[in-house]
Amino acid sequence: MDAPISNSLRVTFLVHMIVALVLGAALWLIPGRTITSLGWVPEQVKLPQSELSVPGQTFVDPVITRVLGAALLALGYASFLGWRANRREQVSLLVQMEFVYCVLGTVAILMGLFTLGRPIPLIGWVLAAILVAFTVVWGLALRR
Repeated sequence: MDAPISNSLRVTFLVHMIVALVLGAALWLIPGRTITSLGWVPEQVKLPQSELSVPGQTFVDPVITRVLGAALLALGYASFLGWRANRREQVSLLVQMEFVYCVLGTVAILMGLFTLGRPIPLIGWVLAAILVAFTVVWGLALRR
């Protein structure tokens, strides 16, 4: 017989669902504005050897940003299902998937932060910290 889901795991699913749905919806619906407002892209970018500048969101790829938003929305929905589940057996694969996603996401952000060739935006460190925190929590949930 399988054990029930612990309250801490249920809270983790709830927090992850909220974070993923809010960020995912913003990236999916308004990619350029979201990336710019988060500080990942500057508001204005001065063109080289010119006095002209263009909006920073000009350099945001809306397709890949929306794909990331869609992935986060899907993860948020999966966390919603995990939050509603009653038995540990029902969420075992979900916890593994969330853990792997957070590990790979942390590595991807850190690789990008150290190879940007410009000052690292604060949001990059914040997102890395959030992913590390979720990595730890999902990892602990796997061990139980």
